[in-house]
Amino acid sequence: MKKKLEELTDEVLNELEDSGYSKLTRDNFRYFWNGMIRYFESQNIYEFNPEIASEYFEIRCSKTESKKRSKSFIKRAILILDHYNKYGEIPLRCYIPVTKLNNLQYIEILNGYGKHLIDGEYSLRTIEGYLSNVTGFMQFLEGNEYLCIDKWSIEIMFKYIETLSEFKKATIKHKTGSVRLFLRYLYLENITKEDLSQYIGTVRGTFHQKLPSFWSKNEVNQLLAAIDQNNPNEKRDYAMILLVARLGLRSSDVKKLKLENLHWKENQIVIVQSKTGEPLTLPLLRDVGWAIIDYVQNARPKVDNPHVFLRHLPPYTELSERNHLYKTIEKYMIRAKLPISAKKRNGMHSLRHSLATTLMKENIPLSNISDILGHTSVDSTSIYLNVDINRLRYCALEVNNLEVSQDGKF
Repeated sequence: MKKKLEELTDEVLNELEDSGYSKLTRDNFRYFWNGMIRYFESQNIYEFNPEIASEYFEIRCSKTESKKRSKSFIKRAILILDHYNKYGEIPLRCYIPVTKLNNLQYIEILNGYGKHLIDGEYSLRTIEGYLSNVTGFMQFLEGNEYLCIDKWSIEIMFKYIETLSEFKKATIKHKTGSVRLFLRYLYLENITKEDLSQYIGTVRGTFHQKLPSFWSKNEVNQLLAAIDQNNPNEKRDYAMILLVARLGLRSSDVKKLKLENLHWKENQIVIVQSKTGEPLTLPLLRDVGWAIIDYVQNARPKVDNPHVFLRHLPPYTELSERNHLYKTIEKYMIRAKLPISAKKRNGMHSLRHSLATTLMKENIPLSNISDILGHTSVDSTSIYLNVDINRLRYCALEVNNLEVSQDGKF
């Protein structure tokens, strides 16, 4: 049995309190939701409905000269209710605006596709990427008044592809890939009569041929020295950066690291990598271990959460998948007076690159470096040869020493 809107808002407010939201924030949500309840009742509607909520959003924003911040708050208040009503949990963040699509059938289909992706256990970041690209596709359909799914055709698919011509090749690949999966889903769910995904071609090739950014040992040490280890937030940042700089963990795996992954007796970190799904065991180095202990004992919020690294503001949950920690690194770079260049990547991943390059300079075999980084193929690791000039020279063949036979073969 569906909850009445008033019951739903009361339940969500209790969840917000349990999650550590302040009384002021809860009061602001309560004030807005009470107004929305009155609007719903004036329409003789007593359960949450995202379309009616969107109407109320438009009315609220048109009556007053709402500031951008106020509009964002109203939008988030609606999306929190929508998300909780569907999934029974408070979302950490809300990214998709409620007014991007107007066609009610399209909104319903998009919601169904989002649930399909969640059931498929895709990561939050992947789901958001797919939904964002598919929303763009459906906005194109709305804008050109292709509002009847039964009349979608190969010509419409080609017209959509033409709109992507100004994007970079990698962006086109991501957008068309998302739309192709979506169209395949529609066909398998009998929403469309024809499998239109066959008309969305694939973009072949790889697009990460840039040389990896590289930090010297001195630069890494400067960065670490700039972190105030007496500050609770910076205790966390110090431990996280050490995990990447010393062990080469991906930032996604650092954010997902759980207390159970730390095997103190064996001095090991044992995880299943979020990117590859493959297990990885790394040594728990002394300085890394002490940094984690210092954070957990002296700075980590005292809440029941299995993750090692948490937000330090309510709700005290694990760090968002969308937080790539770029601004974190940049803050300490500025403090350490390290140069920031638009031509050089300075995020967490660049520290991982630096570890690989350092290991290569110390003549560690490529296969061992691949194991440390958790690559599924040595080919992924071989890109670091591009920054190791000495190793390239060693690998190069001297043409003068080669004997060529009369038929042109070596």
